[in-house]
Amino acid sequence: MSRPVRGRLAPWLLAGFGLALAGAAVVWHLGLETQRIGQLGGPVLALALDGLLPLVLVYGSYRLVSASMPGEQIWTVFVWSAVGSVAVGAIIGLSVLVRSMEGRTVAEPVFVTLLAMDTGAVTGLVAGALAVRAHQDASRATRTANTLSFVNDLLRHDIANGLVVIDGRAAILKRNADSETVQTAADAISEQVTELDTLVDNAGAVAETLGSDPAFEPTDIVPIAETVIQRVEQTHTVAIALQAPDSATAYANEAARPVLRNLLENAVEHGTPTAELSAGGTQTDGSALQGDAQRTDATQPAAGASDRPSVLVAIREGEDVVEVHVVDDGGGIPDARRDSIFDPRAGDTHGGGLHLVETLVTSFGGDISLADGAGRADTDFPDTDLGGAHFVVELPRA
Repeated sequence: MSRPVRGRLAPWLLAGFGLALAGAAVVWHLGLETQRIGQLGGPVLALALDGLLPLVLVYGSYRLVSASMPGEQIWTVFVWSAVGSVAVGAIIGLSVLVRSMEGRTVAEPVFVTLLAMDTGAVTGLVAGALAVRAHQDASRATRTANTLSFVNDLLRHDIANGLVVIDGRAAILKRNADSETVQTAADAISEQVTELDTLVDNAGAVAETLGSDPAFEPTDIVPIAETVIQRVEQTHTVAIALQAPDSATAYANEAARPVLRNLLENAVEHGTPTAELSAGGTQTDGSALQGDAQRTDATQPAAGASDRPSVLVAIREGEDVVEVHVVDDGGGIPDARRDSIFDPRAGDTHGGGLHLVETLVTSFGGDISLADGAGRADTDFPDTDLGGAHFVVELPRA
């Protein structure tokens, strides 16, 4: 039977199957059974069970057609229903046959078998409809993912081309600048082009990481942290320190960059600005804002409390993981928010930076958590207690 033909016949076959089961019950109970036992009450009650139940198939056929379900999918529901009816009916029928072969008396074998077939048919109807719905959802999700992937590639391609043009025009502007102001503006344009180009690459890495088959490779987290800190320092007036070994390699990709960037910007948002530190006498030279992060060896404590930064990024290699600690000197995370800190935020189109961080870290096969709370002591990083939020990222060590 061709697909178009069975698609047109499917609703009628499903409804007809239900009517056939109901008709068999009517013939047995009201025709044969009433004559055999000489009464009507029992057979009518039995018919109320195995005669009305298959009418669910008739109603189901009507609902599927009303819902504009394609005929081919209704055919699938019909097959599920028929197979369910035959399978359950066969099992009950075989059990009746076994009892008969053993010489035992089986009460109402036909009624029990009919009821089993009806139940199997209705169960198959529901299971088939759910299977079709699941297939529809999977197909829709695949189409959506393919569309988003295409749009992502298209936008990144077009944006990258546009940035090349902007950078070229900025270079021309810089060469022909007749004043320091114009030259400074051209430099700023070039820096922003570089930043945007990095963001485009990061978007590609995020899309790859969250895709169905991401590729991870040994990635040194330390230079990524240095670059991210430098970028953040250019736009924020918060003293940031980096405490790390020469290298710390984890299985990840370039999406580690937005992980660190979001955590760092979250810390900067809650850290104490340099101007406020200067007023209190704890940070006066603004040295952390001159391009490179403050850097200390991972095995040595940072400067004393009077010189400590507002934000600290500490990295270390464990036996199986690379740990990244991001700490700030803000007010910390309220107890009421600690359990939901990584949840998507209502009204935020991307679910919140911390939600994105958790999603990416989990995709790497890692874990992210909040330290136990303000005042948490870490013997390897004694200066990570700045009194504020303390996030710990664990990435698989390469």
